[in-house]
Amino acid sequence: MLKKESRLSRVEIQTLKSSSKQNKIIQGRFFGLIYQKTDRLGKFGLIISNKVVAKAVERNRIKRLLYSAIGATLSFFNGRFLFLAKRNCGDGNLEEFKKETENFKRKII
Repeated sequence: MLKKESRLSRVEIQTLKSSSKQNKIIQGRFFGLIYQKTDRLGKFGLIISNKVVAKAVERNRIKRLLYSAIGATLSFFNGRFLFLAKRNCGDGNLEEFKKETENFKRKII
């Protein structure tokens, strides 16, 4: 789990979801990433809908795996990052999520 100061608030999530010219979108295999560069240390959020993964147990597993992958790769970036889960994210494991966050890291830099 991420620290509270590293998580996005509801208001920040809403501003990222609304279309803005400052926000950039990157598509990956398991997640879409909406990000906005800021001067502050990175804040992260994740949206997994009931339509994507029906069981809460699976949604929580995906959150834990992604947050641990984020802590290993993206935690030192400045900005706001919102991950949007895709339907096949339930099939992923920690190694695949780390690879995807590494790919996002390369595209952001």
